[in-house]
Amino acid sequence: MSDSEQGAGRLSMKRKAGFAIGDYACNLYWQSISLFLMYYYTDVVGLPATTAGLIYMVASIFDGAIDPVMGAIADRTRTRWGRYRPWILIGAIPLGFSFAALYWKPGLDGLGLVGVILATHLVFRVAYTAVSIPYSSLTARITTSSDERSGLAGFRMFFATLAGLTISFLTQPMVALFGGGDQARGFFYAACTIALVSTSILPLVFLSTREPVLPSDDNPAPRIRDYWRSIRVNRAFWLVMVAITSAALCSTVIGKSVLYYFKYFVNDEGSARYALSIKSAAGLLIIPTWVYVTKFTGKRGAWFSATGWALVGLAIFSMFDIRDVVGTSLMFLFLHVAILGLNMTYWSMLPDTVEYGEWRSGVRAESFIFGFGIFFQKVALGLAAGLLGAMLDLVGYVPNVEQTPETLHGIKLVITVFPTIGLILAAIAMWLHPLRRGEHERISRELAERRLAVEHAAD
Repeated sequence: MSDSEQGAGRLSMKRKAGFAIGDYACNLYWQSISLFLMYYYTDVVGLPATTAGLIYMVASIFDGAIDPVMGAIADRTRTRWGRYRPWILIGAIPLGFSFAALYWKPGLDGLGLVGVILATHLVFRVAYTAVSIPYSSLTARITTSSDERSGLAGFRMFFATLAGLTISFLTQPMVALFGGGDQARGFFYAACTIALVSTSILPLVFLSTREPVLPSDDNPAPRIRDYWRSIRVNRAFWLVMVAITSAALCSTVIGKSVLYYFKYFVNDEGSARYALSIKSAAGLLIIPTWVYVTKFTGKRGAWFSATGWALVGLAIFSMFDIRDVVGTSLMFLFLHVAILGLNMTYWSMLPDTVEYGEWRSGVRAESFIFGFGIFFQKVALGLAAGLLGAMLDLVGYVPNVEQTPETLHGIKLVITVFPTIGLILAAIAMWLHPLRRGEHERISRELAERRLAVEHAAD
């Protein structure tokens, strides 16, 4: 099968796996900062929860702001290896070093400590963006089939889940092994190990993927105003952004609460490792199920199914005082099922907005759309982290001491109320989404007819 044929149709298992393993490498980093970095800031470095949340929020918003810029740069890149693959290869080593620096605790205090922590976080975000935006953009490049993209999203989520399992199960043991009682040193050497593994994988993605030649490649590189015109009229894109931004409030608050809940509600911090590992391992079965649900109900149907599942879980969580290891693990596992469904559906729907934007504006801007899309996602993640830190301080949270009953009640409200609001807003946006079942296929056929007409006119 030629590259051009691959771009329009089915991908071999080898191509899918070779591309999707990049999500394992990227998610070793992403899962670590999602699950452990906030905790590292508050309970290891000793930062106040509000300060830790603000650092995370500023870095995440900054990260999101540079995503569209990186998208535009990648779209305008022209090399013999393609637009996106060289960035994955070149950026692997700087990304690894910046991740290790993220978990380095400087011998400072006060503003000096905050300044260094913020600076290392910003550097990591730049390095991560330089790799992740081109990598994500390849999804819209290597195939234009909506069904194939759903399958590819499932492959990506599988490897992302595997990365989550790796981080969940091995981080705390590595911290104990390398730290010898010093958590700061343990986290740093654990980060170095994770960076070494990820850095060795990303070149394999470069070697095992190809960028098919598309008809739009002969067009001049779009101007900046063309990018904005394409995205301005892309209603499908904007509604997906509202949905994922709102849903990110749910996933971020729940994901970052696991360690705190086990430490202060269950009084068994070590068991968080097993709970995180169980939900990650279960994801290996959950992801194929969501792929099947998507094929049966369509992408919007899968989104509504995941939303309903999450709302039921949050209602149960709010009504019962769960304090045992098994019950808490099952509760977070139940919620994780919905989060995986929302994430997989998002990554399946975002590439389809590329064709919708091209259909509406005549401009195909893959990487810019992915960059702008991830901008909204990261801003939402940052705002959710900042909100979580501020809410923890507001309800009286103090690191490494027994929390009062009032504080525990406040934390429980934070975990359940804010995600519920986000899920409802996301469902409303998805209800208004124009790409209903079969619509993307119709648009793709129309675009192909337009290109054929242009070719015939040129002849």
